[in-house]
Amino acid sequence: MNNILVSVELSDTDRRALIVMLVVLVVLVILIALLGMALRAIMHIQADRADTMMHDVAVTHVIDNPKQFRMFGFKKNNRALYRDSLKPFLVGLVGVLIWVIFNLATGRWADNPWEHFGELFFRFKWDNADYPATDPLWVKVFGMNLLARWPDIVEGYPRFAVEHLASYFEVAFWIVAIGWYAFCCQGYIARAARIIRRSHSVYKKSLEGFNANADIEITPEKPLPPSE
Repeated sequence: MNNILVSVELSDTDRRALIVMLVVLVVLVILIALLGMALRAIMHIQADRADTMMHDVAVTHVIDNPKQFRMFGFKKNNRALYRDSLKPFLVGLVGVLIWVIFNLATGRWADNPWEHFGELFFRFKWDNADYPATDPLWVKVFGMNLLARWPDIVEGYPRFAVEHLASYFEVAFWIVAIGWYAFCCQGYIARAARIIRRSHSVYKKSLEGFNANADIEITPEKPLPPSE
């Protein structure tokens, strides 16, 4: 028994690594939950647009069956995606034009604008060789490599270089365009799902709550004619 306890005894570094891992996991779970709640709220708002698009044709009985409802809804949804995508593509095109004009003027076609943009943020040392053996970044606990401490920041970052100003603008435009287009695609998916659900529910016939005896009054003086 004592041998087992000795074999699983953890050093201070190992215990610290487990605490760091636990904190990281808790933070990740919270972030994922918040992100999921935000996405669900955004998709609900985006899906409401499908009801607006399909309201008039449904209530006026211009479309009177589920198949036509889906076909017309998908057609309008495709057009909405096309219109919504024009703006982010124009924003991305502005970034491309800046990149082309800058490189035509400087001839620096081999430069990586994403690397230059990364200079505006903190960088961390992730290599265990950059840390002393008494205070490592990574330790192996139960066969897993875990963080034993928070990584150190690389000196000199974040930094701003005037010669990389064009790269900063290029990447900023591209990031906005990518995020905006992803938002448009999310809306397209949300509306498509709402259209499919509505095509079944709008034309669904249900007898729930119906009572034939309560809705039709039959009197001996005025009997109903026999059904054909």
